[in-house]
Amino acid sequence: MHVDPFATLERQWAMLRMIPRFPRAITVAALMTALRDAGFRPSRRTIERDLHELSVRFPITVDDSGKTYRWSWTKAALIEFMPRLSVSQSVTLSLAKAHVRKLLPKAMLDDVQPVFDAAERELANTGWKDWHKRTAVAPAAFALLPPKIDAKVLSDVQHALAGRVCMTAKYRSKGSKTPKQRTIHPLGLLIRGSVQYLVCNLPEYKEPRQLAIHRMTNTVIGTEPCREPHGFSMSRYIAHDLSIASRGKIRLRAIFNASSAEHLRETALSKYQTWRPIEGTDKVEISATVDDDVQLKRWLLSFGSEVEVTEPEHLRQEMAEEIEKARRAYTK
Repeated sequence: MHVDPFATLERQWAMLRMIPRFPRAITVAALMTALRDAGFRPSRRTIERDLHELSVRFPITVDDSGKTYRWSWTKAALIEFMPRLSVSQSVTLSLAKAHVRKLLPKAMLDDVQPVFDAAERELANTGWKDWHKRTAVAPAAFALLPPKIDAKVLSDVQHALAGRVCMTAKYRSKGSKTPKQRTIHPLGLLIRGSVQYLVCNLPEYKEPRQLAIHRMTNTVIGTEPCREPHGFSMSRYIAHDLSIASRGKIRLRAIFNASSAEHLRETALSKYQTWRPIEGTDKVEISATVDDDVQLKRWLLSFGSEVEVTEPEHLRQEMAEEIEKARRAYTK
């Protein structure tokens, strides 16, 4: 009987893609079903023969401790049969590994480590090999050390969120010394500066709340489906959360020392910003439409004596009061 070598190669190639990486595994029966769904019609004996042949040439292992054999790629297996990564793909992966690690659950990070390793090998003999070390993401505000988060707590939060199920935890509110037992319905993760928050529903509140993950202990993943507000999305939630903090739009007018405000020429406060040098001085008047919120006030206060708010009047008055409080604190 004539055997088409290309048909055999195509089938074995499909099998290699269907075999998972350890600790996951697949049985011959499951492989047969998957191959038939893909349009192949091998016998069980053919699949078993293919598996033994492939395990000689590839890092594929079998767990024969039970009645049903289970096949998997070894944990340290290289991604040898994937298309070669390009330099741009490899640089992207190295940057992702360096800068977004804390957003990935550890199990997922471990699972994609071979991809990161493949990218590192691809860049090893190029000028791009240390690009991730030559780039950095600097915080716009004063950087604080991140609080310590229990690894199990973070893992439970991530898995409950991914599984769309509720969880329980003891949570210590800010300013409180005693944690309380909570039933939590996870909705999303939010990072503010160095702190990670779980956006969630709590039975006693109508609106979603934010719980600092480092204040959680004794987490247990439940089985009850998470109750999610109709039409909820993290992007809309964050936009709504920020809008609550704002008292609306204002037309800000402020006089800056020219050197302190120079960066605002290139990174404007808003689309309709104006810049007017004040004749005979080293100062400029900047006018822009901005949100009237706490962040604006803190940003203005960070300039100290190098800025004077002239409009609107209520913001000028609030700035003056804050500065007077600071003066009194330093003259006690």
